[in-house]
Amino acid sequence: MVISSPGKGHRPLSTSPPRLDSLPDDVLGIIFGHLGIDELVNLRLVGRGLSDRVLHLGLPRYLSSHRQSHLTLHPSSFAWSPYQLVQHNHLINRSLTQHEWHALQIGSTWIQPVIPTLHLTSDRLILGVGGKLLSHPLYPPRSTISSHGGRGKVVGKAREFPISPRGVGSRADIVGVVDLHDNQGSLAVAQFNGTIQRLSLPEAGPSIPRITARYSHPRGKESIHTVTGSEGGQMMMTTTSSGSAYLYTNTRSPWTEPSSIKLSSNRAWSSLLVSSHPTLSPTAMIGVQGSIEFHDILPTGLQQTVSRRILGPDLPLTSSPYDIHLPPLDGSSSHHPSLLLSAWYDSHLRLHDLRTPSTTPVGVFMDPYTWADGSAFYSTCFVGEHHIAGGGSRHGTVAFFDIRNSKKGWSCFSPGGKGSPVYSLRGEGGKVWGVTERRAFVLAFDGSGDVEDGLVLPEARNVGLGAGGVRNGRDRDRGRHVPSGWKGRGGKWAWTVRYDEEEGSKAVGYEHRERGVTLFDSLAVA
Repeated sequence: MVISSPGKGHRPLSTSPPRLDSLPDDVLGIIFGHLGIDELVNLRLVGRGLSDRVLHLGLPRYLSSHRQSHLTLHPSSFAWSPYQLVQHNHLINRSLTQHEWHALQIGSTWIQPVIPTLHLTSDRLILGVGGKLLSHPLYPPRSTISSHGGRGKVVGKAREFPISPRGVGSRADIVGVVDLHDNQGSLAVAQFNGTIQRLSLPEAGPSIPRITARYSHPRGKESIHTVTGSEGGQMMMTTTSSGSAYLYTNTRSPWTEPSSIKLSSNRAWSSLLVSSHPTLSPTAMIGVQGSIEFHDILPTGLQQTVSRRILGPDLPLTSSPYDIHLPPLDGSSSHHPSLLLSAWYDSHLRLHDLRTPSTTPVGVFMDPYTWADGSAFYSTCFVGEHHIAGGGSRHGTVAFFDIRNSKKGWSCFSPGGKGSPVYSLRGEGGKVWGVTERRAFVLAFDGSGDVEDGLVLPEARNVGLGAGGVRNGRDRDRGRHVPSGWKGRGGKWAWTVRYDEEEGSKAVGYEHRERGVTLFDSLAVA
């Protein structure tokens, strides 16, 4: 076949494919949407024109489908360039996968064991310790964003606010803190004896809480077991020792009587309120023996009838859910908002997809070693892009799992946690915050610990001055208890004492292998 030459004035048709950097944004954006981060980074090396398109089109598109919730990041993630934020998120994902992390105790060791509570905002870490609140301010870091990695806010020294009078004992211990989101810093603080107070914590002046109201509650007759608030703080719910749940539909009106229902069980172990959700109507979720029960929230209050029930282990086995969480509902997380994460007494974390009518979980996760010694999961949280964490009932253990692969998990012993449960966890992009019976701690995967004073300020570390239960200077070289191996026959950890580091500045971890335990240390804090 002979191909005639084009006539005068006609250009020959090109048979080569169009260059990527010549494609319009709508077409190139579709192509970028199918590429991973490594492929996008490699495309930047092709040429200057394509590099600019990757920076201004490819990376923003990648971030829109690979989100992480950064509550304490400074400046906020909206102020970061797409390239910097992708680097930051990639570091977190890699650190979680390769178990590279910094561990640090926050504040002093408490003189007596308690069941503490933990509440985290963008500018404060608030701990309920017995009958007092410890408010740690979160300060902007002293250095700016750089190649060193994370730039989360830094924990400052706590101010102590007494909530209950001295000498009243543990019956007045704080059960939980609810942020009312009223632009005045108001909190609702629930105590075991049935007291619920609305208060604020001044940033300066005497360390005395400003109590503005008391909520109506059957004080003294019914102990409060759990308290939870809705996303915007407009609603609050307690569960009590009488097997009742009390719903406050307007937290701005403390004098209004709550509505109440009787639960199917004498004890609720966990609770969660949802008022604004993309797939759920206003709902109260209550963890009882054997299941998590859903109660619709009507204009008149809680509906007595259970509208839905999801289960833990397969019947006839039963267990209790000690903690339940949904991902952030503000669109900042890649975790779907309908994934319900729960921690159970039978040593398992479970994920339920609320978009389906199924009562069974879509994911089940366990640490084989905590399961072997009969440890429950007391707490749980979402962290990073694809990970979840669970706090165990022994030795301050925190387990990490990639929800895409339940078999590839690992755990660490939080600083100084030997013998203690992890009572509460709060996760965000690159950090997990937690409390055991004697201390608070933070586990950082964002590189914050590589920078001097980039995680916890020196005055907020466990350096000890001898007062309030803090270790005296002469005790600082007593070493720290660390696991030295697993006793397979007895199903328990063996412990030893190390003198190389202070107790609160290091942690030990291990992978979830079927055979053999290899221990590894956390990274040294700068």
